[in-house]
Amino acid sequence: MRSHSRNGRVQQHRASVVHVLRLLIVIGMLLAIRSPSERHDDVGQVPELAMVQGLIPTAQSIDPQADASGLWSVRDEQGRMIGSVTRTLPIAESIVGYRGPSESLIALDTELHVIAVALIHSSDTSEHVEAVQRDSQFFQQFHSWSWGGPPTGQKVDAVSGATLTSLAIAGGVLKRIGGDRPSLVFPDNVAVAEVQQWFPNAARADAMGGRPAMHVIRDSKGQVIGHVIRTGPLADSIDGYQGPTEMLLRLGENPHGPIQAIRIRSSFDNEPYVGYVRDEYGFWPIFEQQTMEQLAEFDLVAAEVEGVSGATMTSMAVAETLVASAKKYQQQEFQPIAEPTTWWQDLVTATRWSLPDIATVAVLIAAVWFRMRGWFRRPWWRRFWLATVVIVIGLWAGNLLSMSLVAGWSAEGVAWRLAPGLTLIALVAFLSPPLSKSNPYCNHLCPHGALQQWIKPSAKSKRKWSPPRRLVRWLSFLPGTMLVVAYVGLVLYPTLDVSSWEPFHAYLFRIAPWGALLLAAGTLVISAFVPMAYCRLGCPTGRLLDHLRRKASSAQIQLADVIAIGLLLFAWSWSWWK
Repeated sequence: MRSHSRNGRVQQHRASVVHVLRLLIVIGMLLAIRSPSERHDDVGQVPELAMVQGLIPTAQSIDPQADASGLWSVRDEQGRMIGSVTRTLPIAESIVGYRGPSESLIALDTELHVIAVALIHSSDTSEHVEAVQRDSQFFQQFHSWSWGGPPTGQKVDAVSGATLTSLAIAGGVLKRIGGDRPSLVFPDNVAVAEVQQWFPNAARADAMGGRPAMHVIRDSKGQVIGHVIRTGPLADSIDGYQGPTEMLLRLGENPHGPIQAIRIRSSFDNEPYVGYVRDEYGFWPIFEQQTMEQLAEFDLVAAEVEGVSGATMTSMAVAETLVASAKKYQQQEFQPIAEPTTWWQDLVTATRWSLPDIATVAVLIAAVWFRMRGWFRRPWWRRFWLATVVIVIGLWAGNLLSMSLVAGWSAEGVAWRLAPGLTLIALVAFLSPPLSKSNPYCNHLCPHGALQQWIKPSAKSKRKWSPPRRLVRWLSFLPGTMLVVAYVGLVLYPTLDVSSWEPFHAYLFRIAPWGALLLAAGTLVISAFVPMAYCRLGCPTGRLLDHLRRKASSAQIQLADVIAIGLLLFAWSWSWWK
């Protein structure tokens, strides 16, 4: 008895180890899928003139270099600036839809109000992208936006049937123009050559993300050796005799420390007045050795700052610009600390919850309750549940798992903020098989499986057909074969769209192509004669979940494990070779 018990424990331990390795191999395979967006080599390059003319018809040329805020100036026939354009990638590459990020082109007028938005390309499935492009109202809603984001209280209207794709596009636009308003008067970033007099070892001058005024100065080893603030993005409307002036402020390694030096960078004011101010050494110490916080509170009248003799208006404009820039800098960098929030509050506020998402969560909770009460075994409750799954998760929310979704989220990250309901469905689907030895998604949550359960013939039904065993045996290899072919295709061609390989897009009936509808209908017709035909003999996503499920044979090395190891090695080799 003891020997039998010890052998049982050894067998159980071996099964656990083998299955953990099995899971790690699958995780490695998913992480090895490359991002579809890597295939777009034009990201960050100047947009094509033809596309810009679609947004700004009078455009005749585009400046080849973007300014410090990533804006390309657009000019008419006379060379006058009539607006600017910017691209949402790479800044918004972290915002993904079903399969990956989307890149949009944003056109703005000279006052930085959004004129138009157009989609350049998207890694999402073609049906979702086409649905968004057909919806002109979706793009028109951006016309009320300006640099900094939409008007207070305005919500984004998503495209019905392509909610996640449209929200990802809108999120990309918002992230791109959601920063501080750039200066059109002083648009140029700080170059290394401009600060080498202050920092002889400077090798890089990097604008701080989202703050075009602050630049981090680094040496050749990447170490921070100082900071420089330019006043252009902070205050560019204080005129002297003829126009505004931009200054550079030198700070040390601590950006909150005192200002070590100030100099004029460029000015629209007249010479020789600018030169008088630049060379007046007694003028600059008034402002130096103060922190930005102290400079923001500096009172020019109380300090009796009278300016430079012979250039009073220019010097006073410079003084007012320094104080105004410090005040704006304080507003940006030293916001009052918000009250601490719990992780739950952060989760709720960072997530977009829609009615379909809330309904999906309610169905998940109800599934746990039904199982605890044993109601799934009662025919009447079972039929009620199947109808609920088809209507809520399928036709209303469209929260179905698929190879396309798994591949996209593996390569780009999970869009949990935009699709919390679908994210929870995926968590339940992938965590339950290895942890609880069950497959609740296929058994209780998949709308296509629910319909097959609803229409399957009974054991004594005349329409029930039992295919020959040899045919069933060959067909049983079909889901695994589809997984292998899809994985190899995604490794070689990350932009491959495998959404049409499964019938699940038919549940997005507002945008579903005829191919998806016919595939779904065909699988249901077969399942009306062969019980659960698609689930058993055709579903690659279901086969993946079944591979992850712990069962009596988990301790054994299976053919699927050998194939998975081979695919993982292939993916790594291809990535290294590329």
